[in-house]
Amino acid sequence: IYTALLYTLTIISSLHYESAIPLSKNDKDAINTLGVALVVLFGGVSLFTICYTFMKILPFSFISLETLPLYWLFLPFSILGLGLFQIFQLWALRKETYQHIAKGKVQMNITQMSAQIGLGFISKSGGFLIAGDALGRIIGGAGLAFFCRRDFLHLRSRLSWSHMKMMAIRYKKFPLISSWSSIFHGLSTHIPTFFIAGIIGVKAAGFYLIASRILALPEALFGNAVKQVYIAKGAKRLQQSFADFGQLFFSTLKQLIILSIVIFTMIFIVAPLVFPFVFGSSWTEAGTFVQCMCILYACQLIIAPISANFYLLELFHIQVVAEIARFILLLLGIVYASYFLHKAWQIILCISIAGAIGTCLIGVFAWYSFVVFQRRITINVNIHVNKGLS
Repeated sequence: IYTALLYTLTIISSLHYESAIPLSKNDKDAINTLGVALVVLFGGVSLFTICYTFMKILPFSFISLETLPLYWLFLPFSILGLGLFQIFQLWALRKETYQHIAKGKVQMNITQMSAQIGLGFISKSGGFLIAGDALGRIIGGAGLAFFCRRDFLHLRSRLSWSHMKMMAIRYKKFPLISSWSSIFHGLSTHIPTFFIAGIIGVKAAGFYLIASRILALPEALFGNAVKQVYIAKGAKRLQQSFADFGQLFFSTLKQLIILSIVIFTMIFIVAPLVFPFVFGSSWTEAGTFVQCMCILYACQLIIAPISANFYLLELFHIQVVAEIARFILLLLGIVYASYFLHKAWQIILCISIAGAIGTCLIGVFAWYSFVVFQRRITINVNIHVNKGLS
């Protein structure tokens, strides 16, 4: 539940200004866009901390976990660390220094695991697990910033408040429009956790989280890498030739479909055998959850990288419509499951199918954004041709 809250809140921590970093035409614009993202991030974390401290905001209190409010003390640190990592990850993508991203992720994950295991010897409280999570994210975000430090040595003089203001206005669509799509995306991703915890039970939510983390590994290893390359190459090809960008789009989609089918077919077959063997018989149900959720994560591995079209083409209004449609489909699946299904695996399967349909719909809209942008180019070319003839 803490993890679901973290990722939901981090979505709007920097108002998506970091997504504009790879799109900036030159390094001066990029460094000032990064500055805007950092200012918004620190301001958002400070505002959240003030609200929690003085206003005692305790959302999601319908979940019967007496210690949940205490975990909120770590949330500002986790949000700050994750936000820093996301911002400097986009900078590294612009510079195509993928090794910095890899080192930052390794540093973050090793710190998280070491801290959680080490603190686990002191106490078995869930608070120590969350403290380890927060520590790992802070070190991961700060570490990635440290790895990128050489890029900023010759750009510090180009950073100014006036230019940051200019970039904030230039990319105002990111916070004004794109943030809404990110909010609905976050809700679609994490609402099932709250629903399962409240309806089926916290134990089932734990199984669901374990299954989610295992199924997210292919996307973390392959999907994110493909998306990073797609963003970096896509931004450059758009500045050179839209035809080259189109070729990149369709070739990436084809490769992702093949990769997803192979990976998740294997996971579906081996999951019910591996879970009881590795974790014990009490974890058998988690293996069943993995099978039920394979269809959702197979679709996500295919669609997540090409959904970058919305950012690359700056067609955020299409993304908002797509995310709202997916969110509605997921809600319908949750409502159906709560009224007509009783077994845990049936509820998980229903949510997974609804989520998969919604994810495929995101892919359709990503393709549609490609078509819309192509039409705009054609219209602009025709206008210039007609002007030239006249």
